[in-house]
Amino acid sequence: MDRVVAWSTVAVVTTVTALFLTLVQSTSCVDAATGESVSSCSTEPVIGVAGAWIVCSVAAVVVAVSIWRIGRARRSAGRGTD
Repeated sequence: MDRVVAWSTVAVVTTVTALFLTLVQSTSCVDAATGESVSSCSTEPVIGVAGAWIVCSVAAVVVAVSIWRIGRARRSAGRGTD
């Protein structure tokens, strides 16, 4: 059961880290001179859009492997082999 706890911890830590990196936003604004143009603001993840995709993809793979390993560890514990 130690492996189940370890892989569960890996899955939770990976999920929390990925959520933190993708949900923390950075906002930047461009102010135009009075009467010249329109001011605009943009919001994106701190690590950028491409970085957010990479982090989410890697996290999804790590969580999938963790779930697979948890299933294998539970089956082997159920058979009495470790």
